[in-house]
Amino acid sequence: MFIAWLILSYISGALPWSVWLGALFFHKDPRAQQDQNPGAANAFRMAGWRLGVAVLLLDFFKAFIPVALARWVMGFPDQQLFWIAIMPTMGHAFSIFLRFRGGRGIVVMFGVWAGLTLLRVPLVMGFTAIVSLFLLKNDEYRSLAVPLVLIPYLLLTGAPGWMTLLAIIQFLTLAAKIGVYIIKSRGQIQKRIGAT
Repeated sequence: MFIAWLILSYISGALPWSVWLGALFFHKDPRAQQDQNPGAANAFRMAGWRLGVAVLLLDFFKAFIPVALARWVMGFPDQQLFWIAIMPTMGHAFSIFLRFRGGRGIVVMFGVWAGLTLLRVPLVMGFTAIVSLFLLKNDEYRSLAVPLVLIPYLLLTGAPGWMTLLAIIQFLTLAAKIGVYIIKSRGQIQKRIGAT
């Protein structure tokens, strides 16, 4: 049952709703945006609020549902729940449906933590996201702020160690995705400079 739930959680997280719905209803691909991220933010930019809100909700629930069911219905023990909770983030970041490419997964992280703690941790994440909008101009730094603030919060509130480790893995995954984007962006800028 545990292995089946791991696979289910990964596949659920890997569902690229922005790509599929963008193609089906708007004949557009969110990966055509500058950062090539198939997530909710680019769905908003590409096709407006209708696609953006739909993708936001679907990305949240594709993580929330398998994690919440695993924790509150199936009652998996913590050591198994840890791996189940990682899977939606990994699925979104490295989607089998997109040749193991994917998005940054901020909305998916909200879904994972809502599944684990209901409102407690997502409220901290949401507050961090709002504050970062005012304090940080860079989109990448804003994204990183959410899991980065979560780590000390979990440590200070005495959360189980596996939850802190989950937040660290989510932060490192996000940092790696952003790092790859920055490297690609610099390479494209250097090519343009070299061509002129």
